[in-house]
Amino acid sequence: MVAYLRLFRWPNLLMVAAIQYLFRYAIIQPLLKSKGLELALSHGEFFLIVLATMLITAAGYAINDYFDLRTDRINKPHRIILGRKISRRSAIFYHSLFNIIAVLLGAYMAIRVQYWPLGFVFLIVPTLLWLYSIRYKRKFLMGNVIVAVLAGFVVAIVWVFESHALAAEGVRDFDFLNISYFSRVYALFAFLTTLLREIIKDIEDIKGDAKTGCKTIPVLAGVHSTKKLLIFLTITIIILVGWFQIFILLRDFDLLFAYLLLAVQIPFIIMINKIMTAKEKADYRNLSHFSKWIMVAGIFSMFIFSFYLQGGFPLE
Repeated sequence: MVAYLRLFRWPNLLMVAAIQYLFRYAIIQPLLKSKGLELALSHGEFFLIVLATMLITAAGYAINDYFDLRTDRINKPHRIILGRKISRRSAIFYHSLFNIIAVLLGAYMAIRVQYWPLGFVFLIVPTLLWLYSIRYKRKFLMGNVIVAVLAGFVVAIVWVFESHALAAEGVRDFDFLNISYFSRVYALFAFLTTLLREIIKDIEDIKGDAKTGCKTIPVLAGVHSTKKLLIFLTITIIILVGWFQIFILLRDFDLLFAYLLLAVQIPFIIMINKIMTAKEKADYRNLSHFSKWIMVAGIFSMFIFSFYLQGGFPLE
């Protein structure tokens, strides 16, 4: 059982669920209430969306480990699960089972919100993860972008379904503007921080990637050039978060401003120095963990945001 939990990266699955629930109840619900509206999807219906997202994520981890076994034997031989504690056939079985259930749940919810094209999202995402595992992960930048896009998807899909459910009840698009804005902000943050972390992980795994023919950024451009890209991405995120801080400071969200400064901005500045001084594989592993926790801290700013929204602070 423990081996399967490790295969499916259970802490990451819990994080996916936490982010989606937090965005729904800390951002969407208070903003809707400020307009005199209620959530259109029931708690049970929303749970089905979260479950489908978690199943697709777990299936993605399984298929990635299945096809990445050769590289993992070089990069992380002591952390391999497939072929030792779990058979590769079992990985394929659960990958298929989880995706089938997720597709069915997605189709059901697409019908529920009266917008059937949404059902294809739960077919496209597993397909992308499959293609990522067998081909795109080894391509220059493409694999990094796919994973980053899917990280943004975790946030965005919550509002996509809720907005269509509201539209099905006759709520005007005009009332959605603020929520759509925050959906894009947090999805973009998830995208950029995930892209940053994926490139860091590529440097960490450069030895195995080079031996197995992967054309990642560090393999093709070298570690020095990749570190310059990481610094550029970090500065870009700092600027974008700073712009968001100005937005909230003008609305007297002082506590949220301070939180983002202490939990996101300053750690990112520290991270630039860590990138510049990193040399060993362990340095990049620590950088990867560090960037992940900054991303988590940024996403969980929603929790503080909810206090302002529930307190009736105006956004306009």
